[in-house]
Amino acid sequence: MILVADSGSTKCDWEFVGARDIIQHVESVGLNPTFHDSAFITVKTIKAFKGIDTNAFTHLFFYGAGCSNEHNNDIVKTGLQKVFPNAEIYVSHDIEGSAIATCANKEGIACILGTGSNVCYWNGKKIVPQIPIFGMSYILGDEGSGAYLGKSLLRAYFYNQMPINLSMLLKSNGINKSHVEENVYNKPGANVYLASFTRFIYENRQQNFIQELIKKAFRDFFDTHILHYKKHRTVPVNFVGSIAFLFQDELRLVAREYKVNIGNIIKQPIENLLQYHLKVHKTQPTRQAK
Repeated sequence: MILVADSGSTKCDWEFVGARDIIQHVESVGLNPTFHDSAFITVKTIKAFKGIDTNAFTHLFFYGAGCSNEHNNDIVKTGLQKVFPNAEIYVSHDIEGSAIATCANKEGIACILGTGSNVCYWNGKKIVPQIPIFGMSYILGDEGSGAYLGKSLLRAYFYNQMPINLSMLLKSNGINKSHVEENVYNKPGANVYLASFTRFIYENRQQNFIQELIKKAFRDFFDTHILHYKKHRTVPVNFVGSIAFLFQDELRLVAREYKVNIGNIIKQPIENLLQYHLKVHKTQPTRQAK
């Protein structure tokens, strides 16, 4: 039985074909080896799969944030092997999962715009290494991501660079310097905390200041990443992630500025990933759960 997982820093989606060929969906917290050890991954996965026979899985394809090197991948694999003892486990970066989900067997550029951001060039079979090969995470990079948007919003708030009505809204929600510093500098998961402000941004996206903040974040992403690909105007540029999905109008506007052809924009790659691996293994569900 095949199990597929797509994990960001905030949450992890799992899918498999269960009894009567019905597709089953499981959700857990995000499992990122940059922040979590094998024991954490084991405990959180066991909790998510409570009541499910994990011995039945024979293949597990895990695509996750932070899975960009052998050491991190081993952390994930070690943690998962204790939960799925009979499964052959494949661990890879979430950008590969995004490329498979949006490009399948076609050439294209695949991007992630969620809590974090990333990009790769997919030749229809595998990632083609580029320079820079991957992003620099939320402190030095993650341009265009939820964490990047949240950081931009808070910077404008504390530097008095936003309209007074937005500033008062944030203040009424209890946002002050000591609260932000505690969550950004003294607690784990600062990237997730920063990305949580995208809800505020989404709710106020009709305001000109917010519109410009969103578009600037996307321009930074295009300038830093997309323009480095020689074929960025000749192949589709595809996106996965909540930020790309929620702010796709702004994303398309910025893409037109750069004369870039947007391909697929999908919120979650998990369904496409499952279908891809089912096809590879020549098994298909007969119907899907609603």
